[in-house]
Amino acid sequence: MSSEAVPRVTSGRPERDEVPRSIRQAGSIASGLALAAILFALSSFAAGKPEEAPRPVTLAPVTEEILRAQVTLSGTSIPHRRAMLSPRVEGLVTEVRVDEGSRVNPGDPILELDSRLAEIEIQAVEARVREATARHRDAVRIREELERLEKGRHASKTSIESAIADVEIAAAVLSREQADFERAKELKSRHRVTAPFAGMVVSKQVEVGQWVKRDSVLVELVAMDVIRVRAPLPQRFYSRIASGSQARLLFDALPAREIEGTIGARIALGNQSSRSFPLLIDIPNPDRQLAPGMSARVLVELEGETTPVLTVPRDALITKADGSRRVWRLREEEGVSKAYPVHVETGRSHGERVEVTNSDLQAGERVVLLGNETLRPGQVVQPRDATPAVAAD
Repeated sequence: MSSEAVPRVTSGRPERDEVPRSIRQAGSIASGLALAAILFALSSFAAGKPEEAPRPVTLAPVTEEILRAQVTLSGTSIPHRRAMLSPRVEGLVTEVRVDEGSRVNPGDPILELDSRLAEIEIQAVEARVREATARHRDAVRIREELERLEKGRHASKTSIESAIADVEIAAAVLSREQADFERAKELKSRHRVTAPFAGMVVSKQVEVGQWVKRDSVLVELVAMDVIRVRAPLPQRFYSRIASGSQARLLFDALPAREIEGTIGARIALGNQSSRSFPLLIDIPNPDRQLAPGMSARVLVELEGETTPVLTVPRDALITKADGSRRVWRLREEEGVSKAYPVHVETGRSHGERVEVTNSDLQAGERVVLLGNETLRPGQVVQPRDATPAVAAD
């Protein structure tokens, strides 16, 4: 055999140390480059993301004012006008034109009673009126003929006086028949029940085919254009509130809405058990959002006593869906201004300013007036004070 080396042949994969070192180095370099590319992309994305610009806002001061003391009453809305509709004659119901919840206008028909007999009576009286009219016309003709004959001395004075009397009798009969005719028409009209004012039908106690008696309550109607709030006033405040005083109302059904009203009456007859006197406040209700039976808080200013309170502009208040309110104030953090919400309760109003209570706000502190609708807690803002013109708005 030759002394030259014979290559060794193996049946499996080459051992690890048999892979060329250059290939292993190339794979390591490729992996490093891929990782570097990913890190570079992430750093480039982070560096390219712009920082959020400060939100411009307008500020207004919290001020201390002297306002009259007020009392909070618990009230209930009642109908301003209410009617229990009844027929003026008895009869059989032939038509009902409304149902519970129906809205009606003044004069709209509510129901009809069988008026056939009334119509027949009208026809009979109308025929008698025509007869009486003809008799009166004939009596007038005879009188005029006798008066012409009297000038030629062909008619006696007695016959002429009788003719005059016949005319007067015929006129009286005609007047009586005409009155009976008007009465018959009025009786027919009473077989219809109509709405006395605009409102909503809240109760219906009748159906077609029912026999109803005179003065029986069939339909209940309430006016909705104006709602009246009745609130009991404790006797110790009786002398400090008068008709015409201003009041603010907060309905539980509309927590985000404050309604201003005027005290229409202070009832002098009080409740002996509670020693309270009713206050009546009428509120326009054009959008029909209020209804009888709703509860309300009534805030009324008292004459005489005054108290110092904190107020903010009305536009600085943000009302949330649940009825709660808040304002936004600023804090200086690391040299920048950031906005944070402050939950408040509101009291009396004075022009465009509103009393705030149950908060840690201080007089002279500034709150956001404009630009507060979409603020987030801790958002960076760029503040500027409101000019007198803006503050007045």
